[in-house]
Amino acid sequence: MITIQVLQVPSVIPAAYWDLFLSYVSEERRTQALRFIHQADAYRSVMGEVLTRVKLSELTGIRPEEFSFTRNKYGKPALINDANVQFNVSHSGDWVALIAGSEDELGVDVEKIAPIDLQIAERFFSSSECQFLAGKPEEMQQETFYRLWTLKESYIKAVGMGLSMPLNSFAILPHVQQQGEHNWKCNQAGLNLGHRFYSHPLDEQHMLAACAARGELPTRPEIVTLESLYAELI
Repeated sequence: MITIQVLQVPSVIPAAYWDLFLSYVSEERRTQALRFIHQADAYRSVMGEVLTRVKLSELTGIRPEEFSFTRNKYGKPALINDANVQFNVSHSGDWVALIAGSEDELGVDVEKIAPIDLQIAERFFSSSECQFLAGKPEEMQQETFYRLWTLKESYIKAVGMGLSMPLNSFAILPHVQQQGEHNWKCNQAGLNLGHRFYSHPLDEQHMLAACAARGELPTRPEIVTLESLYAELI
């Protein structure tokens, strides 16, 4: 079963927690964490790996510290221990997000919502997405921009090609389901692809989106806490 987990990272992690979390990540991650100028960047990087290790341990029965990871040439992470276990992680602002629980492509993206020149959409969005964005009331356009952006990022992360796939080469737009509810569909090169999407604000300042090639996505993410991760590892 596919799950989406989110962790809100505090501005300060207690020293006992931080020392334990650091002991479970790769040496490369620990070295990287020490090099960050801003502690918040180190927190997000480390907690993304900790969240991943704990969830993958639950899925596979392998101890969290025993996982080894690799990346494809576009930077998508994969599990060396079991290549059939798909996952993807993202972090921005106060949040870390993880999607896992499928043998098929998965992608997730979280972005901090900040004022932006919406004309940038003309560079990165398809013409149909630009029309959809322009058709929204002015007060909704910033949220709509970030919704489309995170949906598109989750898709290219799922297919594992990163920004080598131009963002304007495909469109993700809403379709109306039964009872007036909307879902999202991806169209690329004239093909309606079967990927499933999740999209919803995490809070007033962060947008979350996820993508799965197959399977049902949850209707809401599971909130994970520092305390629950600490309890899993001690």
